[in-house]
Amino acid sequence: MDMAKWQYLLFDADNTLYDFSATEKAALTRLFCHYKIPESLLPVYHDGNLDCWTMYERGQLTLEALESERFRLFFQRADINENPVEAGNLYSTYLGEEGIMLPGAVEFLESLSSFDLSLITNGIARVQKERIKRTNTARFFSHIFISQEIGWAKPDPRFFDYVLSTLHTEKEKCVVIGDSLTSDIKGANNAGIASIFFSPSGKKAETATYSATSYGEIIEILRS
Repeated sequence: MDMAKWQYLLFDADNTLYDFSATEKAALTRLFCHYKIPESLLPVYHDGNLDCWTMYERGQLTLEALESERFRLFFQRADINENPVEAGNLYSTYLGEEGIMLPGAVEFLESLSSFDLSLITNGIARVQKERIKRTNTARFFSHIFISQEIGWAKPDPRFFDYVLSTLHTEKEKCVVIGDSLTSDIKGANNAGIASIFFSPSGKKAETATYSATSYGEIIEILRS
């Protein structure tokens, strides 16, 4: 792959640039406090939440349904008598209010002014927009692609077809950068786009074009 051809950087949002783990923890702490639910039940929530996102990536669940379904599963499994729709709406509000970037992410984005940056996310639209607003990061991106607004989600190749069509470019000029093997890297492969798997913990991805453990390594790959 000729590096000089990469003009468009397609960035995943959560746990690639935005610290979703910290955001999720803060929002769940507020939610559990609101409902007086012991934090020892967090693993039960996480299991159901993972089930829902897996179904979403497979096209078996809409985002609108996911917001309440993950709490329906949680309340059912934990034997809690609360309204899952209300809980889903409240949790999404809390998520939007917790705009947290990964360490060094802003400086990293500032260093990429010679590229055209876009954000590609499967997140809930109103949550992502609020977090982007609170972190003042919309300024870095020429486009922000949110699956809920597009109608298709990563790894569906139609999501990436939409992105390429909107950018008026070819796949050879793009690279997907993200932390998820099942949505970012698989999606890039489905669409025939190069990819950089981002894993600060040091994981490598044989299915990705490249793997990077830091923003510095991503810059080296982009500019080598």
